[in-house]
Amino acid sequence: MIPEEIKNTEENILRYRERINNFSKEFELGLFLFLLNKVKWIILFLFTVSICSGYLYLRYTPKKFKTNSTIQLNIKQQSEEFLNIYSYQQQTNLNSEVELIKSQVIIDKTIENLKINTKYYSQGEILTRDLYKSSPFEINNLMIKDSSIIGKSLYLNFKDKYITISNEDGSINYAEYIQPNNYFTSDYISGEIIINQELSEFKNSLDDSKYYFKFPSIYDLRNEIMNSLEINILDYSANTISISYEHTNPKYAQDICNTIAKVYLNYDLYKKATSSINIVEFINAQKDSVDVRLKSSEKEIQEFKKNNNVNVSDVGNSINTFQLDEIDKKIIEFKMEISMMERFTEKFNSTLSTEINSNTINSLSLSKIFYDDELIISMISKIKEDVTKRDELLRDVTINNENIILLNNTIEEQIISIKSALELIKQQKVIKIGKLKELARKIEIKLLSLPEKELELARLERVNEINNKYYTLLLEKETEYELSKAGITTYNEVLKTARLNKNPISPKPLFAYLISTLITLLISAAIALLNYLLHDKITSLYEISKYSSGTIGILGMIPMMKNKMPVSPLIIHKSPKSMITESFRAIRTN
Repeated sequence: MIPEEIKNTEENILRYRERINNFSKEFELGLFLFLLNKVKWIILFLFTVSICSGYLYLRYTPKKFKTNSTIQLNIKQQSEEFLNIYSYQQQTNLNSEVELIKSQVIIDKTIENLKINTKYYSQGEILTRDLYKSSPFEINNLMIKDSSIIGKSLYLNFKDKYITISNEDGSINYAEYIQPNNYFTSDYISGEIIINQELSEFKNSLDDSKYYFKFPSIYDLRNEIMNSLEINILDYSANTISISYEHTNPKYAQDICNTIAKVYLNYDLYKKATSSINIVEFINAQKDSVDVRLKSSEKEIQEFKKNNNVNVSDVGNSINTFQLDEIDKKIIEFKMEISMMERFTEKFNSTLSTEINSNTINSLSLSKIFYDDELIISMISKIKEDVTKRDELLRDVTINNENIILLNNTIEEQIISIKSALELIKQQKVIKIGKLKELARKIEIKLLSLPEKELELARLERVNEINNKYYTLLLEKETEYELSKAGITTYNEVLKTARLNKNPISPKPLFAYLISTLITLLISAAIALLNYLLHDKITSLYEISKYSSGTIGILGMIPMMKNKMPVSPLIIHKSPKSMITESFRAIRTN
């Protein structure tokens, strides 16, 4: 008996292998549909489960909203429209600007402008919503006394007519007996909880969901913004950059995009004018010092005239100090130019070749001290060409590229040459100052023949004139650089502001239902195919003749009766014209 069972098992295995090998050739559609009908309720159940799963996924997955703004970069130097100042056209490196927009500097300024030091949330059974600009309550006049609550979730609860601030399970109370819209204080926090709706409505909303707030750290806020922020270059030729941000609150996403664009434009304008600002600060410091000396010399002249009864006319008619005044004016101009050169030299000493850009070169061109020096102008022009070439290459390669390194070496060498040239020019001007002082000393010797009181008054007036001319020169320079600072106008502009996008980018209903349906179809197809491949029952005369080992004569086929026959097992007696009766008659005939 056992060998016969083993033989049958082997035959079934061989038949199964043969069916798999000849699946594409001998696929029986009728049999497949017959077997598929047997598992139709399983497939229908799977489709029902998939539709419910898609609905639950859409219902309990937080919706994310995305919006974007577009800015265009274009810097134009307008100082030459006000002054005859040698300047260069700015070149903008889009890759560096993209990194600047994503930098910590811009993000921190964005956080400061948005004033999101307190964030409000609504917690339901499953979902938690960010209540940015839609919170039913807010905290004013906030003061954090204990830094340990930073980053923690502080829940609001109503007990009788008072509000309590605690942790989620209520085991720690951070503030108690708080009256709505009144100031409160505790060991952890103090401030004023303002309810933006009717108090009864607020109490009812607390029954449906929990309200809590957080004081996120600057690190958490920065990471939250940077993780969902996308900065992309839209068009190199048009200098356009896209700022995109996604968040569960569409208003928050909109404000982040627009604020980053605004902060970047303001910061970029400030950065472009930094060199002029530094020079103006230096001039202001010098001007204050000269103003003190000028007032002091005027006071000395007045006291001298009063005490010695000497008038200006008494001296003016006898002394011609025109030549001496011109010499002093030249000396002042040379000293101013030397001071400017020393500041430029300090700037180059603290700047690497990789940090040299059009702004650095432009700070050189703002000064008139180089107008008449063709050597310096040619050096500046050569650096400008190399810097422009390097910035263009940086659009396509990294800073470690061979050509970038070679250009940086060339720029560094040119910087050394300019520093040497500045030192030579400064030495020449120092020599000229020495010669002018010698000439002034000779003129002063000639004035020694004047009476003592007149000579002293002449000296005081000359000192006053020097201070006055120096002060006037500083005012002129201050005006020049203020105009140049105002002339650096940013033509960067926001081409498209971020709009309030109320259509979530995820989850998408069509995509969710499509994926769940596709998965169900694959599972159903696998079940039907597996059922077809594992089917080993005889269902037709064709299969008997196909799988029989020899030639078998077939007399007929009798269908199986599933219904019970309580009276007689002979179906012919009860149904003489049925299909099973005809089957018996066919066998009898054969």
